[in-house]
Amino acid sequence: MGGWRGRGASLQVRPLSVGGIARGARLVVRDTPAAALALTLDALQQERFDLGDDRIPRALRDRGSEWIAQDVRIGHPNPSWNTGFLDAMLSDSLLTVVPGLRRHVTPTVVVASARPHEKGAEVVVFSHVTIRGWTSSNDAAPLLKAALDRVGTSGKVMSREPLHGIPNDGAPASQAFVRDVLGWR
Repeated sequence: MGGWRGRGASLQVRPLSVGGIARGARLVVRDTPAAALALTLDALQQERFDLGDDRIPRALRDRGSEWIAQDVRIGHPNPSWNTGFLDAMLSDSLLTVVPGLRRHVTPTVVVASARPHEKGAEVVVFSHVTIRGWTSSNDAAPLLKAALDRVGTSGKVMSREPLHGIPNDGAPASQAFVRDVLGWR
């Protein structure tokens, strides 16, 4: 992925980069939920995501949920006026042809969650692109796909189903949960 520079909140990409439509996946992993979640989080961190704080794990413990989960992030959700204006110019002008220019990636939180399954663990990973900021590309899509492919090479994945949406049923990867617990919009 030669177009990427940095990681986490400071991750930058070439202006003309197209993110994609991948939003997430449901996997059945032949391992414990804790081990499957650790495998998934490691793969996401290798793809330039930074770990979030403890709000999601704490909320799940407080609710007595069967799920365990952690969020990872790229992009800065509240860019400064100058940074946001420059990113918008790099995305929507002729400046995109200047070699070496980069824009900040669209702020995105990805929730990786796991719970017991009859064959090991059910893992649900889903990305939430923010509506705040200046860019609207799903920059996380290729990074998320690469992380899920990396998990797939572990030899422990029994099935993988792409997710383009997720119900707001209280699961940690749902938009309602992410909004309520993280304030992510």
